[in-house]
Amino acid sequence: MFKHSIRNRLMALVLLAAVIPAGVSVIFSYLYTKQSVTEQSVGQNRKLLALGAANLDNYFQGIDQRALSIYSGINVQSSFYTSILSVKNPNALPKGTVQPDNRNIVSTQLYNLFLSDRNIFQIHLYVRANKQSNTLLQGQFRREYNPRYTPLPNQGGSVRPFVEATHMDHQYGMKSGFPNFKAGATPVFSAHYPIYRTPSHEVIADLSLDFRLTELEAIAKSMYNSDTERLYIVDEQGKVLYASGGKWIGKPIEAGWSKLPQGASSGHFSWNNKEFKGIIMYRHIDSAIFKGNIIKLVPYEDLYRDARTISRINTGIGVLFLIIAGIAGILISIGFTRPIKKLISYTQKVQIGQLDASVDLVREDEFGVLARKITDMTRTINDLILQEYRLEIANKTSQLKMLQAQVNPHFLYNALQSIATLSLRYNAPKIYDLIYSLGSMMRYSMTTDGNQVTLQDEIEHVQNYAALQRERFGEENLRMDVDIEERASGIFVPKMILQPLVENIFKHGFRDGIKDGVITISGKLDANGRLIIMVRDNGKGIPDVRLKKVRECLERTEHSGEDGIGLRNVLARLRLQISERSQLLIQAGEYGVEVVLIIPLDDTAGRKEERAE
Repeated sequence: MFKHSIRNRLMALVLLAAVIPAGVSVIFSYLYTKQSVTEQSVGQNRKLLALGAANLDNYFQGIDQRALSIYSGINVQSSFYTSILSVKNPNALPKGTVQPDNRNIVSTQLYNLFLSDRNIFQIHLYVRANKQSNTLLQGQFRREYNPRYTPLPNQGGSVRPFVEATHMDHQYGMKSGFPNFKAGATPVFSAHYPIYRTPSHEVIADLSLDFRLTELEAIAKSMYNSDTERLYIVDEQGKVLYASGGKWIGKPIEAGWSKLPQGASSGHFSWNNKEFKGIIMYRHIDSAIFKGNIIKLVPYEDLYRDARTISRINTGIGVLFLIIAGIAGILISIGFTRPIKKLISYTQKVQIGQLDASVDLVREDEFGVLARKITDMTRTINDLILQEYRLEIANKTSQLKMLQAQVNPHFLYNALQSIATLSLRYNAPKIYDLIYSLGSMMRYSMTTDGNQVTLQDEIEHVQNYAALQRERFGEENLRMDVDIEERASGIFVPKMILQPLVENIFKHGFRDGIKDGVITISGKLDANGRLIIMVRDNGKGIPDVRLKKVRECLERTEHSGEDGIGLRNVLARLRLQISERSQLLIQAGEYGVEVVLIIPLDDTAGRKEERAE
């Protein structure tokens, strides 16, 4: 009864602790996110509009520089400017005087100007002296007398260059048509320039450049954040140079939000009516040929989308926490008794003698500390009991396995001896040598007199093994070189420590076949009294990934789970029977692998005395 009461109270406490903070978090996070998103969006759009205004100013400056290039040959005969300047009014020429023909010069210069900007759609040059229109469209040049054209108007007592709002293309009143071209089908904006008779203010010609909207659209799109936003570029009269979707192109904007505050170069304000609900961002543009504003409309729906998404996520998280809290209330109450049961089970195992048992209790509270203390105590007791007998048990187990495997192989060894004697009777010495090598290997493996042999005996065993392998792969394809110092050949080492190393060479190094194979075995005593045994081959080597894995396996203290005698078994027996400081090093070169056994001999005598006792 008491248990269920605590559980109910704990569940109620956990639920309240989850519901109240989650609800408050959802409300405040939505309000804060809404305000934060608004400020962030205003700041981001302010930067985008500033960058867009700078790009537009650079774009218009480029147009201005190309147009003013007309004056580059002001003092050069037959230049574009002097060709225009030389045109006279036909009525003012004396009778019989022929007007100089500058058609080639004008067409060539207009074509060069056309090639200077890929967005130029059409160029129109009107010479006021003879009312002559020169038009370049799609690489085609036309010239005709055009009294219908209206020159650029005076603005404040003088003619100034300006940008005309976006409109459909036209041919400036010329009657001459262009083949394969339909007028009035392409939206363009025009830059109009008066050409003066320098240094006076007299206008001698009017230059009009029609531009496609490609570059303008690219600059405008760089100021977008999403497709729901709208952007407008308008001149001082409110006519649209560019508009999202093209609805207002070439027309004045009549919406209420287009009435911007006077005197401000940039800013923003909120707008909320049936037509639009959101924030209006604007920035003034004041370039050499265009003065106007960039207006950007950011709808609330797009602005607060992230805030609503975060609010939904928080709500979902809150519901999830409610479910988790209900489950946690039950699990926590049960969790108080579970570690106690585990400790009781562990102490029962220790009581019946399982000193190597462990308790599966990973906690940082009092239960965890108590479990670790008890586990450390039993492990210490277990180590003290087993430390003195581990080597003796290992030796006895090895001898028992040898004895169990000795009965049948003895019969096989005797049979091999009989076959070898028979091979000599039939004059087959090669077969005798191979059977002798195999029999010697079996006798060496089955001997149970001791776990250690001299290094010379171990070398002879490996040579017998190599003799059988040479017969298998061809004597011309395999050679074994042995270089053992005389003082090192009589040192006792654990039995069967070299054959696994050589066997690995055939298993891995010569796996794809042997040709000119060389196996080198050397042994020596170094200055520190250590026995150094090196086994090297010229096989295919070992990949770096595999080498790293083998080295990690050698350094692990627990059993690796691999069957048979391998590198790990060799190192384990060296450390068990000779010295804990024994090492097995593997080095891989461009060809082959080198295995080095480093066996300290300073505590070998102590080990022998322990085994003798």
